[in-house]
Amino acid sequence: MIRIRNLHKAFGGQQLFGGIDLDVASAEAVVCIGPSGSGKSTFLRCINGLEQFQRGEVEVDGTALHSVNRARPTGADREAIRQVRLKVGMVFQQFNLFPHMSVLDNITEAPVQVLGESREQAAERARSLLKRVNLEAKVNSYPDQLSGGEQQRVAIARALAMRPRVMLFDEPTSSLDPEMVGEVLSVIRDLVNDGMTTVIVTHEMGFAREIADRVVVFDRGEIVEIGPPETIFRSPRTERTRAFLSRVLKL
Repeated sequence: MIRIRNLHKAFGGQQLFGGIDLDVASAEAVVCIGPSGSGKSTFLRCINGLEQFQRGEVEVDGTALHSVNRARPTGADREAIRQVRLKVGMVFQQFNLFPHMSVLDNITEAPVQVLGESREQAAERARSLLKRVNLEAKVNSYPDQLSGGEQQRVAIARALAMRPRVMLFDEPTSSLDPEMVGEVLSVIRDLVNDGMTTVIVTHEMGFAREIADRVVVFDRGEIVEIGPPETIFRSPRTERTRAFLSRVLKL
């Protein structure tokens, strides 16, 4: 479903990625862990075209994004990005809901404007998705009337309303109070169990261990280790992985 080859990314002449390769199979759950600043979030943003990269290729469900070494992307570049974004839903650390719109309107706006769905069709699907994330009673509420966990679940429903083939989650619980983390992780867990291709950046190590088919460890812009969670967490191969886990798990 996702194929990444020789990905190079630099900021202001300083290299972040020096040639990353990764494949993600259909229905696979891949969890990215590693120190803050190691490139995990930028990696996700390269997958859905939010960040340009200088060398390499990212392919999502047969649509390829190529490196851009010029100031402005061409029409072909922009069309490829548009096609990828139609296939990829992304949930960010911040909820990014429209504050002046109800929950229902937040979810239906993109399917109507981008996919050309009727208001009635989009609203029916929105109500179904709200039921899926246990928020059907909040359909007419506004973002400032919701808790952080509720807002993040609406953001997940909004992404799902575009019928994506892949879901990307960029530290979806980092802005939540501890008591709200579980309700968001439960929704993500259900998506994974339903077979959604998923790439998750998280600092929730217990969740990563439980949900991942494979864990990808980033450090200083490199993938230093990839493996099943039982291997990564019980017997990591590299010293850099061991050092990171010893800090976050206080081993």
